[in-house]
Amino acid sequence: MRAGFGKMEITPRLGVELTGYGYYLERRAAGIIDPLHARALALEADENIYLIISCDLLGLNKGLVQQVKDALRQEYGIHPDHVMMVSIHTHTGPSMKYHEGCGEVDPDTVAGMPALITEAARRAMGDLAPVEGITHSIAPIGEKHAYNRTTENGPVDDQVRSFRIVRCGAPEIALVSYACHAVSRGRIDQISADYPGQVCRILEEKGLLPIYINGLCGDIDPVPCEDEDRPARLLAFAQAICQAENQHPSPLPLTLQGGRLQMELHLMAVTREDIRETARRAKERPETIPGSRKVAAVWEREMLDRFDFLSPREEIGIGYLKIGGVMITALPFEGFTLTGQMIRKELGDPRAITLGCAEELLGYLPTRDDIARGAYAALESTFLYKRLPGIPGEAERIGEEAGRLLARI
Repeated sequence: MRAGFGKMEITPRLGVELTGYGYYLERRAAGIIDPLHARALALEADENIYLIISCDLLGLNKGLVQQVKDALRQEYGIHPDHVMMVSIHTHTGPSMKYHEGCGEVDPDTVAGMPALITEAARRAMGDLAPVEGITHSIAPIGEKHAYNRTTENGPVDDQVRSFRIVRCGAPEIALVSYACHAVSRGRIDQISADYPGQVCRILEEKGLLPIYINGLCGDIDPVPCEDEDRPARLLAFAQAICQAENQHPSPLPLTLQGGRLQMELHLMAVTREDIRETARRAKERPETIPGSRKVAAVWEREMLDRFDFLSPREEIGIGYLKIGGVMITALPFEGFTLTGQMIRKELGDPRAITLGCAEELLGYLPTRDDIARGAYAALESTFLYKRLPGIPGEAERIGEEAGRLLARI
């Protein structure tokens, strides 16, 4: 086996609107706290090459992902199903796709992003060195830094899961995962990779080559604090993740297996009147987030314009990479903790890593109870993403079905 690491800066120009934290904020980047990067891990074994690419972005778009995969196939013959692309979900970076009211898309930034991300992968391919050994660690984060924002006392996965890849004559690579929204900075006008960026900085100072991959964090936020306390809390959060990383290393066999599951997402079947009524109710509710009525009105107009092309069934891909027998799974959603728990239960392996925000970000995948409450992830977020709501139970079904399919591999 051989492994390589690549890193490429992807920080946008100042003046680009930052995405997240509310509607129509016009939060334009006035400075840079820390630069954004794409980080890539290349793994080669038995004439197969696999790549994990993590981007310091909220999410990706379909065209961008396709361009990167096409370039890697053309240059290195890497099968598209062997390329896992994820985002850390920072809310202090640029938007790569249209989210109504949540960050205007800058065409130049989006157009230049595929080449930058591809360069990170090229650098990983150019850095390939023989692997001496791989270890995996799973350890709880030492202090409460995250909470379930959708359900009081709801589930939180407090485990830090990580791989260390030891190479002959080259620095070690650290692949680290925790599950929490990257919103520690708050609603500022500065570019930042949030707490994942600080995790990577700390590990780099230890001489490691780090890649942070965010877990299913749709229902998980950092513990709230006053704005003046945010920098210190962010640093403490990152330090806690780094302290748990590699805390209990266990050696793994040098084996690789990867690919892609094809599944079907079930969405609500609607009539034109259903769309109008849903938007009407949303516009009549108290506006807890300023601008939400306008977002609902735009959703209504666009759904009616696209009505003849709407379908209650959608094909989705779920990437997987099994390193030394430990499964990494990447879903194209802001998924909830329960979905990851169900995948690990079906696999019978608490070490398994379940990632969100993979490839083109399709929005939230809320659990049945969240849909019953009519919460933000269940309904209002579909206005933002210009999508139909999922039917109740989809998060649970996908977790169970994906876990069963992965368990057969």
